[in-house]
Amino acid sequence: MEAYRFIDWLHQAGQRVWQILPLTIPDHTGSPYSSSSSMAGNWLLISPDELVRAGLLDKSSLPPTTPVAPVNFRTIFRERAEIITRSLNFFISHGSAELKKEFLLFKNHESPWLDDMALFMALKDYFHYQPWHRWPKNLTSRQPQALAGAKKKLKKSTAFYEYGQWLFYRQWRHLKSYANKKGIAIIGDLPFFVCHDSVDVWSHQNMFKLNERHLTSFVSGVPPDYFSAKGQIWGDPQYDWPFLAQTNFDWWTKRFQQALTLYDCIRLDHFRGYQAVWYIKHGSYTARHGHWEPVPGEKLFHLLKRQLHRLPFIAEDLGIITDEVTALRQQFNFPSTRVLQFSFDGLLGNVHRPANYDHNVIAYTGTHDNDTARGWISNSDKSGEIQNALKQTGATTATFAWKLIEKGMHSKADTFIAPLQDILNLGSEARFNKPATKRKNWRWRFEAESLTSDLADKLRRLALRVGR
Repeated sequence: MEAYRFIDWLHQAGQRVWQILPLTIPDHTGSPYSSSSSMAGNWLLISPDELVRAGLLDKSSLPPTTPVAPVNFRTIFRERAEIITRSLNFFISHGSAELKKEFLLFKNHESPWLDDMALFMALKDYFHYQPWHRWPKNLTSRQPQALAGAKKKLKKSTAFYEYGQWLFYRQWRHLKSYANKKGIAIIGDLPFFVCHDSVDVWSHQNMFKLNERHLTSFVSGVPPDYFSAKGQIWGDPQYDWPFLAQTNFDWWTKRFQQALTLYDCIRLDHFRGYQAVWYIKHGSYTARHGHWEPVPGEKLFHLLKRQLHRLPFIAEDLGIITDEVTALRQQFNFPSTRVLQFSFDGLLGNVHRPANYDHNVIAYTGTHDNDTARGWISNSDKSGEIQNALKQTGATTATFAWKLIEKGMHSKADTFIAPLQDILNLGSEARFNKPATKRKNWRWRFEAESLTSDLADKLRRLALRVGR
């Protein structure tokens, strides 16, 4: 219900785009970039109120209302599992014939990924969340007889995960339709890598660089950059790109096809990975000593264009960007990403300076990996950049966030997006993610009451004044 109210507020504020993080199931730290499935939807986002409204849950089963607080992922996983279980039992006993037909059609249509996903999650539960490479060998290697036995034994558990996915996709597609009718497009996010302990790797082991023990020899990450002097080790397995090319990139095509049913436009996370990826030896303490390996991104995008007939993509081209990465982006005319927080180093050639924007740019005050604008201007140790930022915007620390929003709105960027934390002028307490860390991220939530009509009018007037 709150998501519909947020869309109404965006509409009142004259906004035409809502960018969201990946809708995949997050890991235990809350990161949607490290999911157990690249195709499954985040059932933590299922609305119990909407279940009641749809006739899929008895009103007496609604959880009590609690104050808004940072997300506790251990608690929310348990609470949502309880809600889905109650809904499933209610659905079995009281669900209409129409709803039951809809659920069956969903299962049949999504079975190419849903069957493996539901079985994988059921097995994770059965083996007390042990990673799949530690399961019995006949399941690790996916022997058909073992899989058939597991499906039969865990039928009740797999039904829970199938049902949860139906609920998620059903609610999300209704919400997206509502947003589109209000003139608001959804920009989604497609993570480049998938984590090792995922159904994708378990069910497509040939697609990844794994050793005889089903483990990784080299893992993903990035060399030292703005966010970390040691670089970042993400730990995901590397793709076997020659094998993927032999399959005509079938897995990637299906993944993009699915994403385009969820989003109007897709942010290509870690776009430079489509040209080359940073290989880090498994067990390394830092990402400093990796090496680049080429990726056939050009072949992939040509194939996707033939298959999908359109490529509504945004390149997240932050970090170490070479001429080859830029050429790949320009070849397919993907918009480039710019971040205003990076624009104050005093270098005239800095691509993040609004004066250097070309016609194909999407600009942000900051991304989900940045501190909030107010947090950055208040706490950054880059004193020279802070002085430049305050001077160029004519702001104080208290007014900087909105001055930065105004700067982005006035820029030549085709699209400008501000995180809600900056619109609300919040400090570092509202930071969403701190790269290279795994604690206290992805937890921020906002009070619905903070989205006032006055704030919507302020944003709308600014957009109108600058012609956006």
